[in-house]
Amino acid sequence: MLKRYKGMILCFYILTAAALIAAVFYDLRLDIWLNNTKNLFAIWLQNTGEMPGRLICPFAGTVLFYAAANRWEKAAGFLLALGGSVYFGTYFGKYFFLEENQVLFSLVWGAGFGVSTLLAGSLIPQQLMKKLRAAAWIGVIVMAVQLLCVEALKYLWGRVRFRDLLAAGNYDAFTSWLHPNGINGNKSFPSGHTAGAGMSYLMMLLPFCTERLKGRERLCALLPFAYTSLVALSRLIMGAHYLSDVAMGGAISFTLVLIALKVYEKRILPREKLA
Repeated sequence: MLKRYKGMILCFYILTAAALIAAVFYDLRLDIWLNNTKNLFAIWLQNTGEMPGRLICPFAGTVLFYAAANRWEKAAGFLLALGGSVYFGTYFGKYFFLEENQVLFSLVWGAGFGVSTLLAGSLIPQQLMKKLRAAAWIGVIVMAVQLLCVEALKYLWGRVRFRDLLAAGNYDAFTSWLHPNGINGNKSFPSGHTAGAGMSYLMMLLPFCTERLKGRERLCALLPFAYTSLVALSRLIMGAHYLSDVAMGGAISFTLVLIALKVYEKRILPREKLA
C-alpha cells in the first residue's frame, strides 16, 4: 500500500523538513508579512478547517452501526455517530450560531446531523459498509491519537501565538519552535487546525477498501494535501500560528495515517483476503 504513495510520501517530508528549517529564520517575519485578520478566506477556514477531524466519529459510527459484527459494536457505532455529531455541532455552532442560546442550538443541530447521517447510511450498500468497517475503527483511533499528540505538544512547548504578540505590542515573547517553554498556558505549537484538517489524509485508505476508488491513489493523496495546505496558510494569515506550527501539525496527522496504512496492510488486508 505505502509503495503506491512512495513519491507523495517523499515529497511531503522533504517539504515539511524545508518548512521547519526555513521557520527557524523566518517564522516571525512570515507572520508579520501575511497577517490580515479580515481576510475572508482565512476567516472561513478558521471556522471550518477542522471539519475533517470532527466528522470522523459521525461517519465512522454510521459505518459501524450498519456493518457491526455484534450488538455491542452496533451500539458503539450508534453512540459514536450520535455523540460525535453532537460534538461536531458544538464546534460548528460556536462559529455560525448567535451567542444567545448557542449551546442549545448547537446540540440540537448536532443531534439532527447525527440522525440524518444514520438515516443516510441505510442507502449505502451493506457490502460496501462491511469493507469500510476496519477503516472506520482506524479513523476513530487515529483521530484520538492525533488529538492526544497535538494537545501534549501544545502544553509542552507553551509557545506564544503571533496574535498575542500583537496584543502585547511587541515581539519579546516570541520563541523558536526549537525551544520548548513548558506549561504556561500558551498553545501555538503545533497547529490543531492543521492537524484536524490533516485527518483528511485518511482518504488515502479508501482505494484499498473499495473498488470504486481503486487506481485513484494519487487523487486521494493530493486532495487532502491541497486542503490541509490551504488551512495551514489561513492560520498564518489569521495570526494564530507560525509556519513551523502548521508544518508540524500537518506532519503529525500525515505520519499517523501512514502508520495506520501500514497496520491495515499487514494485519487487516490478509484477513479480508482469506475471508
